[in-house]
Amino acid sequence: MTTTIHLSGPADVLTVLPYQLGFHPHECLVVVSLHGTRMGLVQRIDLPPPEHLGDAVAAMIVPLRQDNPRAVLLIGFEGCEGESRAILDEMADACLAHGVEVADRLVVRGGRWFDLDCVQSCCPSEGLPLPAPSAVPAVAEFVGREICPLPDRTALAGLLEPNSSLRSREVSRLAKESLQRRLEATDDGETGVSRREMLNGFRASELALWSLVLCDKDDAEPIRAVPPQDLAKLAVSLTDVDLRDGLIAWLCPGTLPQDLIDATLLVQMSRVLPEPLWLDGDAGGMAQVIGRQRIERRLCELSAALPDVWAVSTLTVLASFTWWRGDGALTRIALDRALRVDPHYRLAQLLERMVDLAIRPERASV
Repeated sequence: MTTTIHLSGPADVLTVLPYQLGFHPHECLVVVSLHGTRMGLVQRIDLPPPEHLGDAVAAMIVPLRQDNPRAVLLIGFEGCEGESRAILDEMADACLAHGVEVADRLVVRGGRWFDLDCVQSCCPSEGLPLPAPSAVPAVAEFVGREICPLPDRTALAGLLEPNSSLRSREVSRLAKESLQRRLEATDDGETGVSRREMLNGFRASELALWSLVLCDKDDAEPIRAVPPQDLAKLAVSLTDVDLRDGLIAWLCPGTLPQDLIDATLLVQMSRVLPEPLWLDGDAGGMAQVIGRQRIERRLCELSAALPDVWAVSTLTVLASFTWWRGDGALTRIALDRALRVDPHYRLAQLLERMVDLAIRPERASV
């Protein structure tokens, strides 16, 4: 679910990478799969200490082979000269051992880039300046998608952390009360018919709130304006696993078969939720991309508005969506927070495994 970005050379790739990752990389190795002139899987890992070099390379090789690129570009981002050379050498050897061609090895340092494997004597020893974003046509496509890279990965991770301790405490209290009401109304003591009616009633109310969250219109109500009691209901709604999975199937076609979703719930969703713009055959490609970007941003804002214990399910829905979109960095960050809070949350565990193995969602049988 990505739009092809055409690049003319290494300098273009280096300029576009922060937009692809969502942040400016520092002190890390980035491995870019190349499929002709198209970028495929983009992986990033912090520069490891010497004793962990082999583990770092092994972690990168499995997803790389899964992506089956024609070639790879290895890029070391470093603060001091030579800092990334060890992992570049080790990664290149591993690629060749697994039959993956290394198109080039580049180093980025101090606003300049260096080609380690240039054999034509065209690259000066002092390196070349990184192009200004305005000089690379592909950047305009990202700007048109409302994408602007953050300063670093820490800033990206900060988007998903709780943003108000006082508000979080209030949401947590209201969520506990809301969950108790939901459980009491739909417990096994009710008859089958009345329990189903009560459950459908709760779902209708909850889906109405989700329709606001999943709105990609220019005038959509900001998530920060959602009252605490509604944030609590949104959090509690995802304790209903059928509703959680239904939202994922709705947002990420091909991830979960719709015939596995409760039929009544599916009807409710079709009546209440806005149809994802990317399912609209009449919508232009850029409109669909911007729609996905806006939904991602709103799910990030919702995750940040919830206290840890109530954010796990929302973070997992976000991670499902970002992995379906191909945003590996944000997927990792969402799963990191979810599993930090609840290491045994099964869907988060499965998603983490999929990301580790670079299994695309549409090919998975979760």
